[in-house]
Amino acid sequence: MKFSKILLIILFLNSLIAVANPNDSNYLRDPFYIKLSKLNSQVPVFYNEQVKRQIGLYMRNTNNSSALLIGKTQYYYNLYASKFTNHAVPIQLFLISAVNSESNSTYIDNDGASGQWALGYPIAKKYNLMTNSYIDERRNPLKSSEAAALYFKDLNLIYTDWLKTLAAFRSGPINLNMAIHRANNSLSYAKIHPQLPLEFQIITEKYMAFWYIWNYYSESKIVPVKYKLPDTDTVQVQKEISLSSIAFQLNISEEILKQSNSELRIGIMPISFNSTGLKLPKDKISEYHEKLLILFPPPPVIVLDSTNKDSFLLFNTASNKPLIAVEKDDEDDKPALNNTKTTVNYTVKKGDGLLLIADLFDCRVSDIKKWNGMKKDAIYSGQKLKLQVPKKKLAEYKKINSLSASQKKKLAKRS
Repeated sequence: MKFSKILLIILFLNSLIAVANPNDSNYLRDPFYIKLSKLNSQVPVFYNEQVKRQIGLYMRNTNNSSALLIGKTQYYYNLYASKFTNHAVPIQLFLISAVNSESNSTYIDNDGASGQWALGYPIAKKYNLMTNSYIDERRNPLKSSEAAALYFKDLNLIYTDWLKTLAAFRSGPINLNMAIHRANNSLSYAKIHPQLPLEFQIITEKYMAFWYIWNYYSESKIVPVKYKLPDTDTVQVQKEISLSSIAFQLNISEEILKQSNSELRIGIMPISFNSTGLKLPKDKISEYHEKLLILFPPPPVIVLDSTNKDSFLLFNTASNKPLIAVEKDDEDDKPALNNTKTTVNYTVKKGDGLLLIADLFDCRVSDIKKWNGMKKDAIYSGQKLKLQVPKKKLAEYKKINSLSASQKKKLAKRS
């Protein structure tokens, strides 16, 4: 009799830690559930048929997908999971990055959530992550891991339960609070879970399944595929430059360069980012400095042609060789080169952005800001912008004012 009472007490204590479906006692004999319950976990175990199904998918390892995901997550875990420990957040919650983004630092979802942790813009702002036309620090593994740890910590102050905190991390407190209300204000996550929107139910289920496979992958004969970015050092740029140009000149994989500099959202390194620096593989640093004149050629110098008073020469300052002879403009005795541009006015429409406008008018964002005396990237509907365009194409550029949003996007893609 005493033994039975002790057994009942043990089962009751286990039920405080493990949250299975309360209507199905079969889970208490389920091998996956039993193994999950045996793990040393600060996050209460949640289990249902979807968790069981997802564990099966991970174990199946189709096209080596689980091995690749575990390997990539191990890489970032070893580098940044200590951020969670530093803020007294269960280190196992670092694994939510595998669920949210498949540990992809350049991930972005349909709602604009970005980076490994799929953080929304308000969360980025709250935890001082920079986001603008060029930079998105939600995609920086180090800085975003720090922000994610702080966000987990703050959420747990509200819910005092790491399982509910986990659900709120992706769904947001509003969605979780609404689910609690629909569950008649129950504090049991097993009752709250079905009341969450389906896309957020899946996050918790996948997390539990990945927590299982993270601990038991060897039993399924899964061998993690090692993932590692090259060791890097930082350099500065002399002017705005694309990562594709650097990759080509230094014979580096453009994808590796993008992953190493994942916060550069459009693959362009602006001068303003020099304080942080462009990350290059260490074995390419000296080559980068050797090719500075190729990567950042100086502007040509205009000098008079001593052999012909009616023309001038454009000189390459790097090689000191003449590039081309250009006839003088008889009208005002200035180089004809200066008269090839004219100004066109463009009215900002809803849905426009500086990157799109720069693409449409074949210039850079920095050019638009300079021509219009702008210090920030923000624009608004009805704003008048002055843009410099080639005279011979003036009529074409004027037509852009009358294009629809879809027409402008197609034109931008084409160009």
